[in-house]
Amino acid sequence: MPFILNEDTGTRRHTCHRELRWSDFDQYQHVNNAKYLEFAQDAKMNFLKDVLLELDIAVPPFFVRHATIDYPHPLSPGEAEVAVDTWITKIGQKSCVMRQEMKDSIGRVATIVDTVMVGMDPITGKSRAWTDEDIQHLRLFYIPDEAEEPDDAVRAETVEEKPKHSTGAETRANRSAEALR
Repeated sequence: MPFILNEDTGTRRHTCHRELRWSDFDQYQHVNNAKYLEFAQDAKMNFLKDVLLELDIAVPPFFVRHATIDYPHPLSPGEAEVAVDTWITKIGQKSCVMRQEMKDSIGRVATIVDTVMVGMDPITGKSRAWTDEDIQHLRLFYIPDEAEEPDDAVRAETVEEKPKHSTGAETRANRSAEALR
């Protein structure tokens, strides 16, 4: 079973493995940074398939609004595969944050991908609020970020903060935070 129970929260995370290929590596003998997004997308599709087939839960339609990647440790050619763990770290009214950690063969985190996913109305193609059933299903995979207090997700939905002057990066971060509301 690809789902692993988190004993602290009583929820679960999804895990899958992807074989590393020669073409995944760059001239410096590390996995090319762009490949990690492919790994994340492949793992997300496996997660959604397993939720649908093994748990018989309808997946709410969504689109990806924003993604950030952190590379704490490189994957080298000595690795045969990468393990990808997937879970939800935040749930807002219209969006959620999916975290994916990619690990090497000894369990070191090589990459962390946080993706803001926004609920979507499949007819209009516009964002929509999660239904109560959507939130119930998302909460099955909710494991809060260890660096945050659980109340931070709620606070992010109720506090409006807009800087007077901002850089492009700050503006993108603010738009991502707004998508969580």
